[in-house]
Amino acid sequence: MKKFHDRIVISITDVIKNSAIGRAQPILNLPYFHQRPIICPAAALESYLSSTTTIRPSNEDRLILTTKKPYRAASSQTLGRWIKQTLQESGIDTSLFSAHSTRHASTSAAFRAGISVDVIRKTAGWSDQSAVFANFYNRPIIDTTPNLLSL
Repeated sequence: MKKFHDRIVISITDVIKNSAIGRAQPILNLPYFHQRPIICPAAALESYLSSTTTIRPSNEDRLILTTKKPYRAASSQTLGRWIKQTLQESGIDTSLFSAHSTRHASTSAAFRAGISVDVIRKTAGWSDQSAVFANFYNRPIIDTTPNLLSL
């Protein structure tokens, strides 16, 4: 992890789903949003790392830790359960939406906000030739927020 004045850069060195010989490993850039600290991903990362310093095992290089002793890296199943619980607590029907639905929703929302498909592919870890977004992820977003004008 390298810190710059405008961002934190994390190089992903582990072999991941789309790793291949000759293909560059992904680099995660977390920008600082100094004008809106409450939504700043870089500040959130710094805060989390600071908060977990005393419980983080010295040999643990993965980011997210479990919340109960013995503290260790959270598994993908644990992360999925936490996301689903958060969705449920947010009033989202988890019989319709899963933890993985957040990937669908975020990429579809990014596209509707005008983010290019190339940027979405790169950010999601899909190759330039990947049709995954077009075929599976670019879905309509269900708006369940109450209509404020009807109050």
